[in-house]
Amino acid sequence: MLDELVHRIKESIETVTSEYEIILVNDCSPDNSWEKISQICAQDNKVKGINFSRNFGQPYAITAGLSYSSGDWVAVLDCDLQNRPEEIPRLFKKAIEDDLDIVYACRVERADKYLKRMSSAVFHKVYNYLSGLNTNKEIAEFGLYKRIVVDTYCKIPECARTFVELVQTLGFRVGMIEVEHAERAEGVSSYTLGSLLALSFNAMISNTNKPLQLAVTLGFGMSFFSLLLNILNVFAGFVGWNEIAGYTTTIFSIWFVGGLLLGMMGILGLYIGKIFDQVKGRPIYIIRDSLNFDNEKNSEK
Repeated sequence: MLDELVHRIKESIETVTSEYEIILVNDCSPDNSWEKISQICAQDNKVKGINFSRNFGQPYAITAGLSYSSGDWVAVLDCDLQNRPEEIPRLFKKAIEDDLDIVYACRVERADKYLKRMSSAVFHKVYNYLSGLNTNKEIAEFGLYKRIVVDTYCKIPECARTFVELVQTLGFRVGMIEVEHAERAEGVSSYTLGSLLALSFNAMISNTNKPLQLAVTLGFGMSFFSLLLNILNVFAGFVGWNEIAGYTTTIFSIWFVGGLLLGMMGILGLYIGKIFDQVKGRPIYIIRDSLNFDNEKNSEK
């Protein structure tokens, strides 16, 4: 799809300006994507390529593309052509007319399968509850972002990154337009249910501490339940319902201490895990090859 993607982007962008660049980021695709990107870059120096050393994930591929971009405005879109490049001039027009920093493409009718639409709706409901934000399930990465937004996002040092959720915490002037969401032009998504769940979980714990509060609530809730159970067992002992020696003490100890440990370990585990990932200081992505960029660009971030 890369030839058609680049062709359609060019046709759309050239209605706005002749000063543009197209950055294609290959997140270690298992097919011959990098070979095709190399061919396109050899034919047109306005097309630039970034090739990761291994698969790092979509948020990191987007971060690399944004870090290497140089334009005053940057459009982010997937390569499967479900995000129509023809919408980019409309995004730009909206940004200029309304003096906006971010313009999201709102997918009114998604062309995804039912399971994917449902999982997206569930994720946004859970995420909104945990984060206290009001995100829109019809908004994804596709949008137009001003240079100040791109630079601010790239300066964020977090290694557990998301894109849409992190951008929405930055502020700035935001708008949106309704766009057509097309069918996938070819192939199938590489996202499995497991990878989608992992991405969703990472987005939640990276942008809110409410799971920590829920862990505490669960722990103390179980402890309170064990206290009620203990009172019931004491009463049962007096009236002769319970004739097993030590039963009350055992139940109380297991449930009360176990509830406290669950809450405390939930807090410690999540905090220590995040601290451990951050203090290692490993690059969030590593670039093996790049094409049509200046030599001073860094190969890792």
